[in-house]
Amino acid sequence: MSLSRSLSLALLMIATLFGSVRAQRRWDQRLPPPRDLQFYEPRNKLEELENQVETVLVKGRTYVGTLRLQSGSVRVEATEIRNAANSTRVTGVGITINPELTIEVRSLIDYEEIDRLVKALDLMVKADDSITKLAHFEIRYRTRGDFEVMIVKQISGSVVVAIEGGFFERTRLFLTPDELTKLRWLIAQAKEKLDEK
Repeated sequence: MSLSRSLSLALLMIATLFGSVRAQRRWDQRLPPPRDLQFYEPRNKLEELENQVETVLVKGRTYVGTLRLQSGSVRVEATEIRNAANSTRVTGVGITINPELTIEVRSLIDYEEIDRLVKALDLMVKADDSITKLAHFEIRYRTRGDFEVMIVKQISGSVVVAIEGGFFERTRLFLTPDELTKLRWLIAQAKEKLDEK
């Protein structure tokens, strides 16, 4: 092999490697920045009270129900956290998403957010083709504690329902519209448990 062919081949290989490195760099710029554990701030009252240090916290839970799905389960609990020193009390709902193959994720929803979530779920369950003039739709609702519900009409015409939770690692489960109605009922039952006292 001549010197000019060897040099040409070497330059071609270097250019190819440089191009792939540049492509990876452009791809990294499209991804959102990762959330930093060190700078985590509580997003609602339950998380704020739960993250207090050097404080005696009393946590109470009432199990409301578990919705068993094809790819995992969702547990709903009425939750109360109280600071023993100054009697600060915060209530809400804890929703634990437990997929079969990954770790479970818990989202806390303040009491003040429960009614808005239930109303949003009522609206979402009724979604059909009349919601938009366009062929496909996507409906989303997210609480401050990063519990998210999505309904998507796909290109194939099928409707997909999913719930998602988590702050650093997002976890998603797929449901049927009937299962979403059952989840809405469990959340409403948790609110009734909190209203009993």
